[in-house]
Amino acid sequence: MNDNVFLAVRALLANYIDIMEDELDMNADLDLVYDMDSTEMTEFAKEIEKEFGIPASKSERESWESGQTIYAFILAKQPDNYLCA
Repeated sequence: MNDNVFLAVRALLANYIDIMEDELDMNADLDLVYDMDSTEMTEFAKEIEKEFGIPASKSERESWESGQTIYAFILAKQPDNYLCA
């Protein structure tokens, strides 16, 4: 696990949902538990792009069911040298 990326995703998501970071369940279904619909997910994707420089297409966002899946998406898009830092 890349702790810096994980912590950044958790902080962004908690801030976006407007809850405390320690209250955020990164495994929870974002739609069912936190009421994030597709419009909100599109807006959150803009935050991800600002923070990490990684754009996410609509088809890529469709797999974003939880904070963990967003984290996995970001890790998959990171250059290898970033993961080793």
